[in-house]
Amino acid sequence: MKTWKKGYFLILVMALPFFFPNQSFPLSCAESLEGLKGVEVVVEELKPELENFNLTATQIQKEVEVKLQNAGVQVLSKEDNEKIQPLRKPYLYIKVNSCKLPWRRSSFAFSIDIALNQQVKLRGNPELKKTIFYSPTWYKSEVGGVSGKDMAEIIEAVKTLTEKFIGAYQTANSKR
Repeated sequence: MKTWKKGYFLILVMALPFFFPNQSFPLSCAESLEGLKGVEVVVEELKPELENFNLTATQIQKEVEVKLQNAGVQVLSKEDNEKIQPLRKPYLYIKVNSCKLPWRRSSFAFSIDIALNQQVKLRGNPELKKTIFYSPTWYKSEVGGVSGKDMAEIIEAVKTLTEKFIGAYQTANSKR
């Protein structure tokens, strides 16, 4: 096959999702939250540069758990989650990435990812059917910048993303 034919073929394959958009699965699929009895909360450890400004993963986890509980979303321990929802084991995963800006002494760029991960099984290959994977079924993110004295802005951004999750969770579970 000539190079130009390969190029056209590649473009055609990459364009297929645009012609069949209903075949895709968005990562903010609220339907995947339906029927959840609660969630476990997992916060990734922060870089030491953020902890030097008194921002910790434990602090973020507590803030998120309180916000969830106040909204009526049950916060589960790992053990309770496995007992109550053994086929899904959903957990709300929060990761705060940061990068110290070299041209400003105590300023940081940050990104926050919040995802509801659930247990999934793949169809098809019999060997893969036995393997359990975790996959995000709902996802939001935010980026920003802060100075060292404004680290509370990161907490506020996490709270805002948590509120978006709560809204999707409540919408999906209001039909019951």
